[in-house]
Amino acid sequence: MTSDTPISILGGMTLETFLSEYWQKKPLLIRGGLTDIELPLDANELAGLSMEEEAEARIVIENGKTPWQLMQGPFQEDTFQNLPEKEWTLLVQAVDHWVPEVQALKERFYFLPSWRLDDVMISYATEGGSVGPHYDQYDVFLIQMSGKRHWQVAPPNSYEDSALENTPLHILDGFPEQTEMEWDVAPGDILYLPPNFAHNGRSLDNECLTYSIGFRAPSSSEALSGINTLLEEQASENTALEKRRFCAQEPLERPHHGEICQSDIEHLRSKLIELIEQPELLTDWLGETMSESKYPEFNPALNQTEEDDTFDLAMQGASFIRPGDARICYYQDKESTTVYCNGVKMVIGSHLTSFVQAVSDDTEFDFSGLDLSQSKELEPLLRFFFKYQALVALPTE
Repeated sequence: MTSDTPISILGGMTLETFLSEYWQKKPLLIRGGLTDIELPLDANELAGLSMEEEAEARIVIENGKTPWQLMQGPFQEDTFQNLPEKEWTLLVQAVDHWVPEVQALKERFYFLPSWRLDDVMISYATEGGSVGPHYDQYDVFLIQMSGKRHWQVAPPNSYEDSALENTPLHILDGFPEQTEMEWDVAPGDILYLPPNFAHNGRSLDNECLTYSIGFRAPSSSEALSGINTLLEEQASENTALEKRRFCAQEPLERPHHGEICQSDIEHLRSKLIELIEQPELLTDWLGETMSESKYPEFNPALNQTEEDDTFDLAMQGASFIRPGDARICYYQDKESTTVYCNGVKMVIGSHLTSFVQAVSDDTEFDFSGLDLSQSKELEPLLRFFFKYQALVALPTE
């Protein structure tokens, strides 16, 4: 795909136009952007998923026992039997981890970096259902899959960032009754929202299913904290780095012994820049952070016996899949490629980059005919993907 290729899910808009005019700048409503897909998950199936122990699910009732009552899953069948007839919303995070068809839908947005995409949240709302006006600090595509919803959208400078008191949700108190942008959306419509655009969606019927595809956006403080952690690890392994101290060259004239001079500040600044100007360190932070599993407790690394057994299955012709919760990205330079998988890195020869790309692109694999002799690094790379569960064997009948 090139920057001037029309993208169907953007209504035929080119990537160049989308990035230059809309991405992180202003909302975009795409009428009929997604009409060629069957509904991967209906409301009843979503409710069933919300009963699973591992699922992250919530129910928001606007006029419940308290205003904007929040209930946390997992739920039971009688939970839904006791809900009011209308004005409630069920939300389930990371449905793409559970349902391959939802993962396939997310992959339609790979015209943007896959490592930026987070998960797919699905919300079902009864008539009048809403989670209240709020804003997100990341980009999001809101896909209307069934039913209808009314959206109100307000730019960052048009609302007061104050939250309602005594509610568990960050609901904007100063959201305007009428906004600059309002739409009724129908199945197949897609609404793109940049960060910090406040929005309020309200269901217009009892069939309202909305799929939200959000993007990872670490904060500046998270970046500084993460890079600092890597620097501390680096210092613990490098005594020369640990011995560096703040020792500015003393100026010839200091007006007063208690004064901090501009030269002291400049010295500190130069030392900090020196620490940060390490491309490998920055690459590692970005790769490890953006490939971190959303729920690492659900896919712990295999032990050696489990890894060996999985490798044997691969050589015997077992079928493998890349599960929906696997996160893979890589960085390539002239001599090597660094692979990041679920928050862990491995350095390989650049000649294996195409293999990494294949694992990132495809979802089903058969390694029985793989010639391991073509590279001494191929088996370790396979084992790396097995160990960190980026590739998982399908159960045999």
